[in-house]
Amino acid sequence: MGGGSGSAATEVLKHKDITKQVVNLSHEHMEANNEAFNDERLHIIYNDVKDEIERSQEKFDVIIGDLCEPNATFISNNLYTRSFYDDVAKPRLKENGLFVTYVGRAGNLSHKVVFSRVHNTLKQVFPCKN
Repeated sequence: MGGGSGSAATEVLKHKDITKQVVNLSHEHMEANNEAFNDERLHIIYNDVKDEIERSQEKFDVIIGDLCEPNATFISNNLYTRSFYDDVAKPRLKENGLFVTYVGRAGNLSHKVVFSRVHNTLKQVFPCKN
């Protein structure tokens, strides 16, 4: 928890292996997901997803975002922006590729506030085709 200055996040991010610890704890305590963790097709990269996608020249049939909900206190907020969708995700999709994202819960905010923002941003970059 912090006061919004980012100081706590700065200190937490100094520990490079925190993501591995979270994955390991999930693997140990969330038994419903163990099958996925044990599947040989799963390759976990412990790095910033935005950096990894930007560096990659690979094109994907599907990009799936399973992120924390967008909130002023979460580091994943840059993954819910138009610039991320337009400049990072969309160029890495094959023709007719699919982008899917999980938004999570709204927390203290109204679900209309959280989900409407994400929906409106997504439809600017990925317009629905009839």
